[in-house]
Amino acid sequence: MELTTSTLEVFNPATGAKIAEVPITPPAAVGPAVARARHAFSTWRELSFAHRARYLYAARDWIVDHQDEIIETICSETGKPRTEALIAEVFYCCDLLSYYAKNSERYLKDEVRSPHLLKNKRVFVVYKPLGVVGVISPWNYPFTLAMGDVVPALMAGNTVILKPSEYTPLTGLLVERLFREVGLPPNVLQTLCGYGDTGAALVDHCDGIAFTGSVATGKKVAERAAQRLIPVLLELGGKDPMIVLRDADLERAANACVWGALSNAGQICMSVERVYVEAPIYDEFVRRVVEKVKSLRQGTEKQFGEIDIGPLTMPKQLETVERHLRDAVEKGAQILVGGKRKEGLFFEPTVLVNVDHSMQIMREETFGPVIPIMKVNSAEEALMLANDSRYGLSASVFTRNKELGAQLARQLETGNVCVNDCIANFAVLEAPYGGVKESGLGRRHGEWGLRQFTSPQTVVVDRFGLKREPFWYPYNERVAHWISRALRWLYRRGWRRRD
Repeated sequence: MELTTSTLEVFNPATGAKIAEVPITPPAAVGPAVARARHAFSTWRELSFAHRARYLYAARDWIVDHQDEIIETICSETGKPRTEALIAEVFYCCDLLSYYAKNSERYLKDEVRSPHLLKNKRVFVVYKPLGVVGVISPWNYPFTLAMGDVVPALMAGNTVILKPSEYTPLTGLLVERLFREVGLPPNVLQTLCGYGDTGAALVDHCDGIAFTGSVATGKKVAERAAQRLIPVLLELGGKDPMIVLRDADLERAANACVWGALSNAGQICMSVERVYVEAPIYDEFVRRVVEKVKSLRQGTEKQFGEIDIGPLTMPKQLETVERHLRDAVEKGAQILVGGKRKEGLFFEPTVLVNVDHSMQIMREETFGPVIPIMKVNSAEEALMLANDSRYGLSASVFTRNKELGAQLARQLETGNVCVNDCIANFAVLEAPYGGVKESGLGRRHGEWGLRQFTSPQTVVVDRFGLKREPFWYPYNERVAHWISRALRWLYRRGWRRRD
């Protein structure tokens, strides 16, 4: 079959300049790529954890040595500040590689179980790799969110095909290159660039899928995967609430709000997207937030530390931000700072008050540099409003009463909560990270992040080698009588009659 090819044009969202053309892998080429990965899987799965870990340590060293190139590639495709690329992408990925290189064997080694009933059996659980895992990664953190699935999938013994966003293919190709240059065997990791149809073909051929992106696309992935009954990991959107109680440290809360809402120009699935503040401190909190937002520097940079906020990465997000703001203002919201599109894909960091849940900006994911702040009368009202959402990825609570903060955290309908902090959950590699409701399925990090790329197999081994078990054929009255007596002895011996 002759396969037609074309190219993706890659643009720098901060300057609008074209920076590259990347060949597209058409859907018809996905099947052969998966076949190559499946052939490589037969060897890769047999390697020891220690052997696989050597590639991870080598990849970590490669990243340290090539950090300037990685940062330049990420920033050229996303426009984000270099400091954010360094901390949230390069540093995170080095830590991720170290963590799974050190801990994967402990999480995935055979587990011996002690059966409470069948004492004549030996039982253990084996975590077997799925096979070929397709990773469909997004554009907002193109290095972090690609490596975040690629690394545990590889350590679990799978081969991987990465399909990066069409907006950030260069970073996806860099992931393949770094593993190739540290000696990873051929076809254990492949990067295929393309549009949604290339990703859809991955779902049709792979043995498992990890997808990070929008709710709408995530549902399509899940529906398509269901046709083949293959496992899926979905990290989808969020509309993450921040609750600020009257006893909060206002300076810390305001600083967290501004950074948590505007980092990466608000293009984080766990950005602070709505803020609920108790009435006694509302005015002072808003004043501090506005003051801090006015001091932020937005633009392009050539060196670290020249800007705080970059552009939006894609035109569609700019349109969403404008639509949400327009809807809010028409319904009575007031813009205190920002609110306007600038040249290119830049949008001013914006603070919005007089908002309520009739507005899109309080209910739909904005994914932009906007902070809507709503006054509430109590912690109970804030909790009710925070849970009034179809999303459930992350949340934060600010209060000096840490016991109350932890209590509210347990009542929030989200997969992750911070008390007196925000976004920090993602950096805790030991704990599961993921969403509830329409924010996704499955979990990253810890043993969850590895085991979701495996199929657990329970093995039961007979210990004594009798010619037949007592309850095998032929059935007889003596066996039934014995089982009936065992039933009474096992399950009624703690029973006491009450008058």
